[in-house]
Amino acid sequence: RRVYTVHRYCALKREAEARFKELGLTNLITRFGDRGEGWPEQAPFDRIMVTAAAPDEPKALLDQLKPNGILVAPIGKGPVQSLRRYTGDGKGGFAIEALTDVRFVPLLDGVAKEL
Repeated sequence: RRVYTVHRYCALKREAEARFKELGLTNLITRFGDRGEGWPEQAPFDRIMVTAAAPDEPKALLDQLKPNGILVAPIGKGPVQSLRRYTGDGKGGFAIEALTDVRFVPLLDGVAKEL
């Protein structure tokens, strides 16, 4: 029903909001913040898609999934990462599947300072 998106840069958040409005999309909710922290106040989520490479398993985001939820994220510190799908087993654990090698920008802690 709703898509929640977290942006590290205010300028990109504003640009995304303008595009959503132009396209008539009203079920997208944006937030300025640390993408690695997710959005715990809106959890639990059915699905989480991460669009920057986490250095290792994104525990804070996995904790925000519903018991049978799915998280897809690039994982790794180098120039090439592994795109992985984490599928909840309903008991607090996850099945992990490596999908393919990818190249993403790194997931950075904190938020960017706007000029």
